[in-house]
Amino acid sequence: MLEVGEVVVASEQVDAEYKFVVALKAKLDRGVAANAASHLCLGLVAKAAAERPELVQRMSFLQFPDASGNDHSPVSGLSLIALEGRPAWLRKLRGEALDSGLLCTDFTAQMTGGSYLDQLDRMKQTPESDLDYYGVAVFGTRADVDPLTKKFSLLR
Repeated sequence: MLEVGEVVVASEQVDAEYKFVVALKAKLDRGVAANAASHLCLGLVAKAAAERPELVQRMSFLQFPDASGNDHSPVSGLSLIALEGRPAWLRKLRGEALDSGLLCTDFTAQMTGGSYLDQLDRMKQTPESDLDYYGVAVFGTRADVDPLTKKFSLLR
């Protein structure tokens, strides 16, 4: 059995019932989308470590050695599905994921441009109803995540 706090697991410990989903606002510039997805994934893992450490082991980070003996770790053995959809769907996904108790992070337009202090100030001045969601990331079981993301399309 894994101890809470372990990050890298053995391949036979991967629980494929879990998955990561990153849902992005449709038609975002590629650079903006990559930035948002990166922040979402980093935040999701940090949130799990801080608030739900029992989920870190479920994220199934594996060692990936190559034939030359180099290590390319850690990389999750789980699916990470990238989706896109309408802004209203992102807001709804965030709300439903939180209501369901799923691990969830979001990223908004207000979190870009200027320094992090500027971004914090913009967020503090913007009511949730006025936030421009660039993306939402969710981690959980397929049975819990799939019904919430069925409207979205695969990111192309």
